[in-house]
Amino acid sequence: MIVSLTHEHDLDGLGSQAIIQRYFILKAGIQNDEITFFFADYTNFVEEIKGILSTETIPSQLIISDLGFNDSFKEVFPHFKEAEKRGCKISWFDHHIVDASIKEEIKSLIHVYINIPENCAAEIVRNYFLYDDPIAAKIAEFARDTDFRTNKYKLASDLQSIIGFNRGAQNDQNKHEIVRLLSQGDFHNPWFTEQLSSLNKWLEEESTFSLNHAIIFSVESFGDLVVSWAKIGGGRITRILKQKYPDAKAFIGIDKRNNDIIIYSDFINCRDFAREFEGGGHKERAGFKFSYIFEKPNELTQSFIEEIKKNILKQN
Repeated sequence: MIVSLTHEHDLDGLGSQAIIQRYFILKAGIQNDEITFFFADYTNFVEEIKGILSTETIPSQLIISDLGFNDSFKEVFPHFKEAEKRGCKISWFDHHIVDASIKEEIKSLIHVYINIPENCAAEIVRNYFLYDDPIAAKIAEFARDTDFRTNKYKLASDLQSIIGFNRGAQNDQNKHEIVRLLSQGDFHNPWFTEQLSSLNKWLEEESTFSLNHAIIFSVESFGDLVVSWAKIGGGRITRILKQKYPDAKAFIGIDKRNNDIIIYSDFINCRDFAREFEGGGHKERAGFKFSYIFEKPNELTQSFIEEIKKNILKQN
């Protein structure tokens, strides 16, 4: 059995998985029941890996895509080592910033580890598995457009919105459908149109909610930090806030569906910021968790505010 585990939050993660599915099922002749697809984020990656590798029958291959590294992930290293001994080939394709020493340690533990920050994960996966395939190339192009925010393709933005709409384990079946359609190059399938129709009203309502609840904090010697929340992805919230408050120095968006937090800034290293909370990501955008965000509905705790300010000053 082959297992693919990818980042559930964005098109780069699901696009990577679509290329993997296209390679194994459509090109290598692997049957559908021989490959299983899982989704994870930074908060449950360790649990997902343990669940996959701690069973009596482990997969012949485990392919991880678009998941970076934070210090808590060291917990899976013994599981990697044991799984490789038992015959599981583990591959990890990523583009998040990772310390050189950690890269070398991961390489020593698994079959393949490729990390290229200049590419998105889908581009790395495409180059490894399906370099000459035009559909894989298009998936990777769309993934790069959303992950690096070049905003060239409305279709890519729509697909990202659909993925955000289907976050959470309760929507895994829809994520499987997204991966399947992308893997076939069926980018304009009516199913996507139906999804867009369902999510447009939701996006408008939650986007307005995030603007109405935005709070500006003045951080000494740094500038303005804008924080808000809604039942949409934190990354989308930060983009909405940046458009509304272009002179602010940092933006934090909280997804109220699961309390995932995204920070975006061009003025601090967001990855280093997130690592203080056992999170991770990119220099300009990263994700993390905090145990006590809200005192009451729509009222931030003082501890959250103070910790965020203190950490911003530490990175400034």
